[in-house]
Amino acid sequence: MAIRVEQCYKEHPKSIDRFGKYISIEVPYLVFESASEDEALAAVWSEVPAICEDLPLESIEIDSRESENTFRVNVRYKDKEYTSTDDEENDDEPTVSFDCGGGTKHLLYSLNQRKAFGTKEAGGAIGWNGKSGSDCEIAGVDIPTAQLRETYTKTMRISRLSTSYKRNVAALVGKVNSGSFKGWSAGEVMFLGMSYSTPAKKAKKVTVTFNFAIQPNESGVKVGGKSVSKKGFEYVWAISKTVMANGVPKIDIEAIYVDQVCEYASFSALGL
Repeated sequence: MAIRVEQCYKEHPKSIDRFGKYISIEVPYLVFESASEDEALAAVWSEVPAICEDLPLESIEIDSRESENTFRVNVRYKDKEYTSTDDEENDDEPTVSFDCGGGTKHLLYSLNQRKAFGTKEAGGAIGWNGKSGSDCEIAGVDIPTAQLRETYTKTMRISRLSTSYKRNVAALVGKVNSGSFKGWSAGEVMFLGMSYSTPAKKAKKVTVTFNFAIQPNESGVKVGGKSVSKKGFEYVWAISKTVMANGVPKIDIEAIYVDQVCEYASFSALGL
């Protein structure tokens, strides 16, 4: 079937200056039977007028994908001659706040174990029940650790916070940086989400908050006397075995594993 473009008959975001003259208008369209975003953009480009309310066409962007072959597209008209400190084209530079609080991590093996009484060796295991084989259990202990968090606050234009942008942001929640980000190395930053609040129809700009958890990469981490390197949000675990040393049972490390448990992604889509 041929591509079909229809204007959405709903409210159009409009802005006027103090003289009542239009300075920007956004008109939404639906594109049916389009195989791709590029095809939908091209279809709207060929259909929409170059002028609306005496304003020239400024941009056309995908707002959302409604179904497999249907796209919502926003067309923006803007007075190129208009300038105002209240409606700057560029977003403000972000500000950042940092918090280093107390958290805990679970430790199964001691960094340096000293036997104070008795003859049985624990092999560095903390809270070992003294049994071997399938009955072996290691309780471990929770110890204090730093819990790092960064928050970026940025003033952004409402027009930038489209449904398409929000979808991109949502897709990054829980992901870890694949490359360097704000001075942190790859693997050290997890995106926790974004938030803002403003009147939906009147505001032109809004303060948006982006939250990140920080977990520094580590090298030379000791697990049962063995050195292991890991990225910040990777998970390290080990399999223990019971061995005999001079006739005394001892817990020893049989294998150590480093697991990637979070997906990696670029945070460039956040616009920070």
